[in-house]
Amino acid sequence: MANRRLQEKARQARNDLYREHILDAAEQVFAERGFESAKLQDISRLAGVSMGTIYAIFPGKEELFRAILDARGRQLLEVARAGAGSHDDPRIALDRLIEEYIDYFIAHPNFLRMHLRLGTSWVLGPATGSPGQVQLWAEIHALQADLMQRGVAAGAFHDEDPAFLAKVFSALDQVLLADWVAGGMQADRAALLERMRALVGRAIERKSPGGAAARPTTSPPVGSAANRRRR
Repeated sequence: MANRRLQEKARQARNDLYREHILDAAEQVFAERGFESAKLQDISRLAGVSMGTIYAIFPGKEELFRAILDARGRQLLEVARAGAGSHDDPRIALDRLIEEYIDYFIAHPNFLRMHLRLGTSWVLGPATGSPGQVQLWAEIHALQADLMQRGVAAGAFHDEDPAFLAKVFSALDQVLLADWVAGGMQADRAALLERMRALVGRAIERKSPGGAAARPTTSPPVGSAANRRRR
């Protein structure tokens, strides 16, 4: 009995390792070719595993694709929680949310490219996603809307519907990152942060009496949620 349990644990550990390896390879293939053009044979070749190994874990290409979206969606929910709840001051929390999102997508460029290929609006959420993906988007949006509500109440953000401001933030984030990808991902982290902060300052934050949005002073986060999930 003890030997059987050890064998089962070893088999599960091996399958988990294969699963992560296959997911990483699939994410790269989907990023480069898109869902329709990607083939399981390409993923098998890149991952260095047999087709039988892939089919033993994933029934097909669609299930593999969905597994990536589900896993990354859960990570992005963590990112949103870490940023939106990072500080009582809504300006500082929003600034840290910007950092968390930028850091996450810099760390996972293949997922970013794969997701942008879908053509899904980050404002409206997944129209054809699984119930789990739709729920994840709703939770992320709710966290952002709650942060916007705090900012509106504090007089730090424009007096607008917080849910609308959350959508504006998502739209800015998507356009910024899509432009980064289109430009060959040449801009570094500092340039992306500076540009996103400027966009958010104009679109969401209220101006100080001096006429400019009062940007909070925050130091780069050490061990941010996004960086802890580098794979």
